[in-house]
Amino acid sequence: MKNDEKIRSLIAVLFVTAMVVSIAYLAAGALHDRLLPEEEGPPATVTMIAIATDGLGGLQEHLHVPANWSSDGMYDLGVHVVGLRSESGVVVKFSLSHPGISSEDVSVFFYDSISSPWRPLSFQDEGDVLVATLGLTGGVAVYEGYDHLYRLLIISNFDGACQVNAWVETV
Repeated sequence: MKNDEKIRSLIAVLFVTAMVVSIAYLAAGALHDRLLPEEEGPPATVTMIAIATDGLGGLQEHLHVPANWSSDGMYDLGVHVVGLRSESGVVVKFSLSHPGISSEDVSVFFYDSISSPWRPLSFQDEGDVLVATLGLTGGVAVYEGYDHLYRLLIISNFDGACQVNAWVETV
């Protein structure tokens, strides 16, 4: 009889221990989810598209950005931003990558239909990469369905391949 009581006590202790550990594990997971929300994706998608700047601000038509640039080449590029969710402070970044590139090697203008038609982009030189902000440096508020096209005119002063990239960041 004494052995039966010991076995029952041991089973009860194991059962209670398993229950306490399970509840603690579930509570820790719930607390973690509440304190650290799930990492969300970017608030907007950014794609680069071929555009026609013919007629914008008195310009003629140019080529879309090729794989290999030529000195004194002029190229048209569209940066299309589509909002996925509501978020403020969204900044659109644009970069050009080429070995040894500097701000003297390229000039980029974006079409601003509100103020002056073509405004120059100011680049930050990060070595072999030039980075600029399209639009407001403090960002804009995007929302699901937000749709904006940045029209760019790129003037190249070098020959060779150049990688073009665009993305969004939240400030």
